[in-house]
Amino acid sequence: MNGFWGIENGWGLLLIRIGVGLVFIFHGYPKMTGRWGDCKGSRESVKKSIRKLGLPFPHQLAILVGAIEFFGGMLLLVGLGTRLVALAVAIIMLVASGRNYAEKGFLGGADMPFSLFMTLLGLFLLGGGAISIDAIFFCF
Repeated sequence: MNGFWGIENGWGLLLIRIGVGLVFIFHGYPKMTGRWGDCKGSRESVKKSIRKLGLPFPHQLAILVGAIEFFGGMLLLVGLGTRLVALAVAIIMLVASGRNYAEKGFLGGADMPFSLFMTLLGLFLLGGGAISIDAIFFCF
């Protein structure tokens, strides 16, 4: 097919990347910078979750999670390193959904991170699509 629709699934993947990318930019920023400390996804709330999981260095891990989400979201927006970024953020969402499920159940707890996890797995499998930097440089 030629013209606007000739890029096959590129437009759909672009919309998915934009939506998911924006979610992670806005969720990663407060964790990475420590700003907006009163919001649900703040660095402090992530540090508490990391402590409950028994992981070491909760402060540093919260910053790392925030950086992966923030910069990963930016990379998803433009479609650069889509598969690798999607896998990295999917691991974070798998942990978040498991933790939320154990604490709050599925609805109102694990549903959102699980949805993001599944979407990121799809991006990992499909790549960035025809409208991405990956497609320009790496022919994905």
